[in-house]
Amino acid sequence: MKIFVTAYISIIVLWFFLWLTVGDANWWLIGLNRIILYFFVPVPLLFSLAILPRHRKLAAWFIVPVLIFVFLYAPYLFPKPVTVTNEANFRVMSYNVLFSNSDYDAVSNVILTYQPDLIALQEVRPRMMKKLEKQIGTDYPYSLLGTENQYGTTAVFSKHPILNSYVLDLQADRPAVIIQTEINNATITFASTHLRAYGLRWVLLPEIPNAIRQRTAEQNRQAQLLLEEIEKLGGTAIIGCDCNSKETSGSYRILARDMNNAAREVGWRIGNYPFANVKPDINLNHIDYIFYRGQLAPTGAYKIEDNGGSDHAPLLVTFNLNQNGE
Repeated sequence: MKIFVTAYISIIVLWFFLWLTVGDANWWLIGLNRIILYFFVPVPLLFSLAILPRHRKLAAWFIVPVLIFVFLYAPYLFPKPVTVTNEANFRVMSYNVLFSNSDYDAVSNVILTYQPDLIALQEVRPRMMKKLEKQIGTDYPYSLLGTENQYGTTAVFSKHPILNSYVLDLQADRPAVIIQTEINNATITFASTHLRAYGLRWVLLPEIPNAIRQRTAEQNRQAQLLLEEIEKLGGTAIIGCDCNSKETSGSYRILARDMNNAAREVGWRIGNYPFANVKPDINLNHIDYIFYRGQLAPTGAYKIEDNGGSDHAPLLVTFNLNQNGE
């Protein structure tokens, strides 16, 4: 038991040191960074065995993986009460609609039910875009679709007039769609993006190391290009992202350098939520995010339980937008 526990804790400590220092240095570290959450699963069982009389001296060692786990995921672990106020004057949705999804009515219903001001969509195909423009166009007369991709592209819908818009080539897979609009006297840059997926299930076993390296490099480059564009535009900005990366992944860490993850900032709130059929966005293994910077304060971050026929749950974040802008 002592040898096993020592080896187990040593592996977690070694990973944590490498994650802090070298990150995505090689393909197996990249893979480990994506699945490290599961390494913490045995902690409760091993701790319960360690407190038995024969192994009680080992119990104290489990404070190490517990502290690392808390360091990584603290905002999602400790609940705070919901504070429903009138300050939330702005809503944003990010929604991967699934490229093969043909239930256009269900997708439209999700959007119209929660009435976000801005919507970042991923995996949109031209036929769905046309249907959505027809079905939600009265509420969302302003929109932009990215360049076509066989598995769907990115798109944006807005209740507010678009001042500037363009499609940003991210040099891999799908582009980002970027618009600028004005809400409550504040100019807001809003982007929808879908970072490179790994898709390792379709890769032959001997080719997996090279595929991981290549796709991670593409994903990191996409994140860097998008962040540079947001920084160039300046001011208040929001990104709706199917990032295909966990919070321990390189591309997430690139975006989080200068952007805030709304779900992490809000944390786990319990109580009566201001919307029906939602739950707090506290999935420790999530890959969908709403990032923000500037004159915004998130007041709630939710996953909508009705996925509208997609394999992703739509995200909804409520913000308090500074009336004075930036």
